Amino acid sequence: MESSPTPNNIHPKLDQEYLAKKRTNFEGFEFLRAIFSLALVAYKTKVFYIPKELAFNDFTYVLSDYILSGMVGALAVPVFLQISLFLFNGKSEKTGLSYFIQKRLPRLVSLYLFWVIAITVFDILFVDGFDAVRQAGSSVKQLVLFIVSGNNTPYFFFFSLIFVTIIAEILILLFSKLRQTSTRIFISYCLLITSSILLFTSSIIEPMIDYTGAQSSLLNLLNSLTQWDYTPLNFLPYIFTAAITAQEYNEGKLNKALKRKLYGLFALTLTFFMLEWILTSNRLLIQVDQAPLDHYMRLSLVFGSWLLLYLALLAKRSIPASIRFLSDCSLGIYGFHVFFTFKNPIPFDSLPLLGNLFQSFPVLQSLTAFFVALAGSVVLTLLFKRSKLLKSFV
Repeated sequence: MESSPTPNNIHPKLDQEYLAKKRTNFEGFEFLRAIFSLALVAYKTKVFYIPKELAFNDFTYVLSDYILSGMVGALAVPVFLQISLFLFNGKSEKTGLSYFIQKRLPRLVSLYLFWVIAITVFDILFVDGFDAVRQAGSSVKQLVLFIVSGNNTPYFFFFSLIFVTIIAEILILLFSKLRQTSTRIFISYCLLITSSILLFTSSIIEPMIDYTGAQSSLLNLLNSLTQWDYTPLNFLPYIFTAAITAQEYNEGKLNKALKRKLYGLFALTLTFFMLEWILTSNRLLIQVDQAPLDHYMRLSLVFGSWLLLYLALLAKRSIPASIRFLSDCSLGIYGFHVFFTFKNPIPFDSLPLLGNLFQSFPVLQSLTAFFVALAGSVVLTLLFKRSKLLKSFV
């Protein structure tokens, strides 16, 4: 979501060559932004989801629910976080605290406020009236939940990004006192392992409660805190994966043992994906009807998005015009797609000619919703880009 870091104090004769190299190194981010913008809209319009009773066979159901929806669609937010934090690390280390205070933090806060206020006004005018606002004002707890979740919308991403960016800046300031990069990377790995253990432990509380039948006020409290999909604590490991990658990149150590690292990340992604699959299906632990893998408290997303971050940094392909266009619109697509999927999706069932067709073939309804949401988001993004006042929000 953030532009690539620019160099400081470079000799004029080397400027063009340096910038060209930088653009090449970050071309992979354009692909990630474009691909996962599409994946996010598909995820929210349920293009990937096929109800079990409508699936042709078990393989079709598994492919749609666990692989396409549970992995490809769910990776969008983690990928955007990895990219943003990686670029922030590179920029902040070069420019210091002033960049964070004067530019980055105000930018993130303005994005959060704009989109949350916009969707709340939309909610008041066209959806539930003042219900969400009244609920948010009913108690301090509900107000906090409203703020952190961005009115229970994908705009929780902006709050979470603010949260992890603040911690990333604190980490950068602490690391500035350390001279050796190896020490920084070692500490980052220790923090990554610690946060990953906490994340994994939190993710198995609910399955273990369901399996053992254990009930206690402490377990229930921990479960209510950890199972909330909007908590920024789910994204703590991304701070350290991005920091490690940025440190390796800045020191020219990215290619050191990279092949083994890529295979290792792939193995970790696959291992935790299979474990999450087991824990959230009816195969071993829990016997409840729930959407499989429909949350961000998953180490497979951490390692999968980290793997994609490395692969993007290695990408050397030229960027097709379509990819660049979608990448440039990615922030706008993220922002506007919510209006097409918020609470009550587009009521295709009520259309006189297409209602029966969509009821018979739900996949057609999902595909139509996908193209309407995508096209509408792109058009609105282009309109906002024409306005000096609004273009900073897309």
